[in-house]
Amino acid sequence: MLIFSGNGRVSLGSLPYVLCVYLLVLGCESVETQRDRFFTQGNEAIESKSYETAISLYTKAIKIDSDDTESINNRGVAKRELGRVYEAIQDYNEALLIDNEFWDCLHNRAMAYQEAGNWTKSIRDYDLLIAHHDSSIYHEAKALIFTESKDYERAMDEFNRVLARNPKDTEAKINLATLDFYLGNKQRAAATLEEILDQFPNEAYGYNTLNQIYIELSSLDLAYRAIQQALRFEPNNPFFLNNRGFTYLEMDSIALALIDINQSIVLTPDNPWSYRNKGYYYYKMGNFTQAIRYLKQSLEMDENVKEAHLMLGMTYLSDGQSEMACQAWQRAMDVGNDKAQAYLNNHCN
Repeated sequence: MLIFSGNGRVSLGSLPYVLCVYLLVLGCESVETQRDRFFTQGNEAIESKSYETAISLYTKAIKIDSDDTESINNRGVAKRELGRVYEAIQDYNEALLIDNEFWDCLHNRAMAYQEAGNWTKSIRDYDLLIAHHDSSIYHEAKALIFTESKDYERAMDEFNRVLARNPKDTEAKINLATLDFYLGNKQRAAATLEEILDQFPNEAYGYNTLNQIYIELSSLDLAYRAIQQALRFEPNNPFFLNNRGFTYLEMDSIALALIDINQSIVLTPDNPWSYRNKGYYYYKMGNFTQAIRYLKQSLEMDENVKEAHLMLGMTYLSDGQSEMACQAWQRAMDVGNDKAQAYLNNHCN
């Protein structure tokens, strides 16, 4: 969708960032034309994923015109693509100081704050965007932030706003059922998802969530059926493969589990849940040294990985390290895993 801004340039609205573009006017190369040439070349560099080159070209445009908000915004986009999210935020701040109604740039900053984990400032920017132009995109983004911060009730409020705008939004319905699961309503969430998937049987992520719920309910046959359905639609999805691997572990199909978990790690080597599951695999195999190694690696990547502290405590106990086991279970309690209390009561008092 092309949105013309007040100065005649054109903004291209798209996720995961909003890049500004405009057309060069042919003729003698004035200062403005020279600026525009650097800007256009910067956009071409971004399209070819030459982000350092893009940054250099946008900087040249900004040296010619320090109020060139589009170049400043797009330089932020290039920096964010390189993982330099805090530098990107500085560029977005600079552009917004010049034009506080540069809505595409504000959207970019909201996403950058979200990526940086600064949820308060991200929510603030999304609220400003909603006040300017209410859109389901912004409510979905807020819902994801509230989910990440475990504020599930507010996340549900935002998804309900999405549904109020579009009652047929299947993803919002699935997300609401998922949040119901997070709030502990497992049976109800499973029933809701089954109903949704009966009407919309091609929603792979719905089956994936259903797998997680049935694992929690110890309904392994139903869990396996659900994850097989998810993989039927996306056979190379690394998260689905990892979840089937865990399902196999719970079903004591150890060899099949390792194949899926290893494939998941190859496809997405930065997923801490895969390393958790590989640690659990080694625990089941009785190789406690390797189990400890992989479980610790998972927690180094994200210490809130569900059940990882609990599994680590079980592994330490099996390896004869009871003091370390108690420390792991205490840490599990600290991050909200109440299951660890029974282990603490039985082994640490």
